Amino acid sequence: MVLCGAVFIIAAFLWMLGRKKLSENQKKMLLVLCAMAGLGLAAGASEGQKGGGKEKVSLPRNAAGEGSYEENLQLDAGTLLKGYDYKVTVPEQVLTAEEERQMLERAKKEIDQEFLGKNKSLDSVCEQVVIRESYQDGLVEAAWHFDNSDVVGYEGEIVAEALPEEGMLVQAGVDLTCGDAGCCYEFSFLVKPKILGDAEQLLKDIGDYLARQETEPGKDTVRLPETLHGQSLQWSRKEEHLPEKLLLLGFAIAGALPLVELSRQQELQKKRKKQLLMEYPDMISKLVLLMGAGMTLFGAWKKIALEYQTKRQNNVVLERISCEEMLYTCHEVEGGIGEGRAYERFGERCGVPCYRKLGNTLSQNLQKGNQGLLDLLEAEVEEAFEERKNTAKKYGEEAGTKLLIPMMIMLGMVMALLLVPALSSFQL
Repeated sequence: MVLCGAVFIIAAFLWMLGRKKLSENQKKMLLVLCAMAGLGLAAGASEGQKGGGKEKVSLPRNAAGEGSYEENLQLDAGTLLKGYDYKVTVPEQVLTAEEERQMLERAKKEIDQEFLGKNKSLDSVCEQVVIRESYQDGLVEAAWHFDNSDVVGYEGEIVAEALPEEGMLVQAGVDLTCGDAGCCYEFSFLVKPKILGDAEQLLKDIGDYLARQETEPGKDTVRLPETLHGQSLQWSRKEEHLPEKLLLLGFAIAGALPLVELSRQQELQKKRKKQLLMEYPDMISKLVLLMGAGMTLFGAWKKIALEYQTKRQNNVVLERISCEEMLYTCHEVEGGIGEGRAYERFGERCGVPCYRKLGNTLSQNLQKGNQGLLDLLEAEVEEAFEERKNTAKKYGEEAGTKLLIPMMIMLGMVMALLLVPALSSFQL
């Protein structure tokens, strides 16, 4: 049943996704709905595997050491109880007496395998030994004790300050308990002093030399040894190499600055291009409107630029890049640059294809005459508004795509809320 439902949802999703009439947002909504339906099917499958909806007469117990678990059931008792929520705690299995005895024997073998740690044998123990509070995955509890706590610590570390060269014999005992069974496992090992290398011995002697000064009264300084065992010692403060680090940091920052500036310039160019594209339809529609009223091309161009300059000086409008470039073109024409060349330079400065096309069109029609120019500009107005509509749609889809990331995060949280309880209650 679950498999049929999954196949039906996937088929419906693919069919709806392939329809061209659906918008991008509708497709995303459909994707989320199908994902939630799939999660519901997964939860239903997990409940089916646990036996949900079936009459329960027994509950499986976890193996010994795996712990107990809780099962949420519904209880019906004739007319007394109907759909009553009942929580049952199912304990883990209890070992038999023979199984407990076997666990104790295996715990002894486990102790034999890991007790030495880094040591080679029980006849020469100079490193920390390995002792634990439980063995056999926690089924066997252990309580350690040593007959000479001055030699071996509570965690198995060798704590004797001075040991004879022949070593010291230590008796170890561990009380093992598994359920109702228990035993005491005892063995002996020989603790010997650790053989230090020349460098280790030197460091130990330096530590002892400094430790002896801790108890000297009236001393306001700690004297460092200059020689030990004929070895000359030279002391100096550890250099932090702060100048070198600052220099390296300066090189790193200096190397990153061009990249940061390049990224900033690219972002500014992107914003500039976006603003020019959004301003283009309004600019060219005003130009067509004034030319349709009988004004010459340059007269209409200059009127738009001067009106913008007046409003800008009075802080009526915000800065418009296209109008700033038109105003600059007026100054070029008044300064002696040919009108046609000024229009071409206008398109080059803007750097956007539609502005380049407009500049070339205006320059060519000045050479051929203005006949038909108005019709070309009117067609350009329709195309510009259509392009702005498509651009706005594109930006809207990009915003929807950016919102898809938090949507997916929320979907992941919902999946975790549904699946984690289901998976944690699986009984293997």
